[in-house]
Amino acid sequence: MFLGLIIIIFTLNTIVVNIHSQGSTSLFEPFKIVVNSSFISPLDEFFGDVLIGRKVFIASNTIIRAEPDTRICIGDRTNFQDNILFLALRRNTAPPSACAAKSSSTGERVSIAHQANIENSQIGNFTFIGFHTRLRNVVLEDGAFVLHGAILSNVRIGKNRLVPIGAVITTQAQADALPLKTEANSKFQEEVLEVNAEFAENYSHLYEEAGFDAVTGVSTAPKTSWNPKPVKPTIGQNVKLDEFARIVGDVRLGNNSTVGQRTSIRADEGTPIIIGENAQIEDRVTFHALKGTSIHIGKNLDTSDNIVFHGPLEVGDNLTIGDDTVLFRSKVGNDVTIGSEAIVVGVTLQNGVKVPDRAIITTQKQADALVR
Repeated sequence: MFLGLIIIIFTLNTIVVNIHSQGSTSLFEPFKIVVNSSFISPLDEFFGDVLIGRKVFIASNTIIRAEPDTRICIGDRTNFQDNILFLALRRNTAPPSACAAKSSSTGERVSIAHQANIENSQIGNFTFIGFHTRLRNVVLEDGAFVLHGAILSNVRIGKNRLVPIGAVITTQAQADALPLKTEANSKFQEEVLEVNAEFAENYSHLYEEAGFDAVTGVSTAPKTSWNPKPVKPTIGQNVKLDEFARIVGDVRLGNNSTVGQRTSIRADEGTPIIIGENAQIEDRVTFHALKGTSIHIGKNLDTSDNIVFHGPLEVGDNLTIGDDTVLFRSKVGNDVTIGSEAIVVGVTLQNGVKVPDRAIITTQKQADALVR
């Protein structure tokens, strides 16, 4: 059993994980796992017995923690996005797994989106887990597709089953009644995997060529097939960036703005990401966009913590948005307020509307019924 601090050392096309374990004869002894052809952000946090496969991409400010007497296993060609919690907890129930008696694990070719929170769960091959999902003691069989804001506990999700946006699945009867995913869902999964395969390779190249500063803080994105000439972020005057903030690529951040701790603004896939002046962005907020899309946000953005803004997205001036919210594929007018734990996907919000706490807005009819 290994207890202590895991150190990630970046070397040529290889990540070697070392650990300071109790009873060591030297300060640092090599940990038993070597991760080849993968990229793990230096801003990530690791603890415990963690096994990582090949060609894995793990974006910034993600926490991967295996408590004593547990293990975490991450399969080949898997990607974890920003601000994920992936945990193996010793006192909580976990499904049987080849990884360990008590673990959290993924198979191969898994995609886990921003701000997902996963504990003691077994994730099958070619699965997708959306923004702000919560999984506790769950098995996802191969091909499962879990959409944004879903909450799953103590269930098995069958092969190729689709969990809708915001669904709460806590009984096996609910899980067994889920529909199958579509060909469009599978195509989307393949596209996500292709993008992140390039990230695993090209973020590693960026580190090799330009060092630590090129993959932390404010920096250009790596060269990719869709972005062969990356540009530096443009940061306005009187901007404050808190610890571990990550700003990548063609980001244009307005004057007099604040970016909180562990917030990620990543224009490495969709680009540009434009945020107007006087933005007050709190901690663990993620801005990202799908390939071929962008984010445009007006002035006076006011966020709480742990929010996902994902393009395609257009937002007017004076948006106020609460904790733990998802805003994706939408157009938002001026002077809009979105409450905490809300999910807004694929709609247009008119000027001045108020989205209540914990609302799920996924149709235009729901959006048009909101109170101004």
